[in-house]
Amino acid sequence: MGSDSKKSNNNSNVAGGASQIPAAAKKIVQNLKETLNKNCTDSEIYAVLVECNMDPNDAFQRLLSQDAFKEVKSKRERRKE
Repeated sequence: MGSDSKKSNNNSNVAGGASQIPAAAKKIVQNLKETLNKNCTDSEIYAVLVECNMDPNDAFQRLLSQDAFKEVKSKRERRKE
């Protein structure tokens, strides 16, 4: 039972604000945020980082692949609009 409470504490840290991010991870989060040039919050980046076992390269790839899908239209479709 004791391990269950630890799991819930870890999940609340991930979902929490930037003040809950450990000091060692803050620098990694800031570097990822600057490199991505996206509107991700620090807590979102940290959550992905935790999912990737604190591997910044893997986290970067996952965050980059979360880009919104844009529909490509032909010239004919654009003219109809």
